[in-house]
Amino acid sequence: MTRAEAGRVRRPAALRREQILSVAADAFAVAGFRGTSLAEVAAKVGVSQPGLLHHFGSKEVLILAVLEQRDLADEEYVEARLEGVDATTRDWLMAFCRRNETQPGLVRLFTVQAAESLDPAHPAHDFFFERNQRVRNRIEQLVSRDQEKGIVPASLDQAGTAVELVALMNGLQLQWLRDPSVDMCGIFEAGLRRLEVR
Repeated sequence: MTRAEAGRVRRPAALRREQILSVAADAFAVAGFRGTSLAEVAAKVGVSQPGLLHHFGSKEVLILAVLEQRDLADEEYVEARLEGVDATTRDWLMAFCRRNETQPGLVRLFTVQAAESLDPAHPAHDFFFERNQRVRNRIEQLVSRDQEKGIVPASLDQAGTAVELVALMNGLQLQWLRDPSVDMCGIFEAGLRRLEVR
């Protein structure tokens, strides 16, 4: 046994996977997919590179696991926050915005990877395309329900509004990452209120 191996702490597989995902999320957020090496992530976690590959078979598998974990945690948070609430478009989107305010590192990860994945060869290209479609479809459904309730004008185009709101949120996240004094959620909520019937 080498000195490095002797210094490593054995952890249950589930805890080790969580640790790898956390360290990898930070690394991908700073250096992007291509600028992050598995050796670097393994060293920060305190495992060998083969040990890391035992949990995640490749860097491509790892980045997708990081992104999927981020989405799953966010969705669980919002579902719990809105449990028992007949959520409006504003309720649903603001819950995600408030969640994002608490995790700038993961917002940076999302923003960097969303931009990098415009390249069709990027391993998360399909992930972000499908995610974007899913989020826009969900917003369209919420806008349609709000129209039925008389909360937003019946004349509002659902698909166009969904695209506009996703673009507003993504753009505000970028502004906030550059300048944390930007009131990301305050500005976003003001934009959502302008859609509502007065």
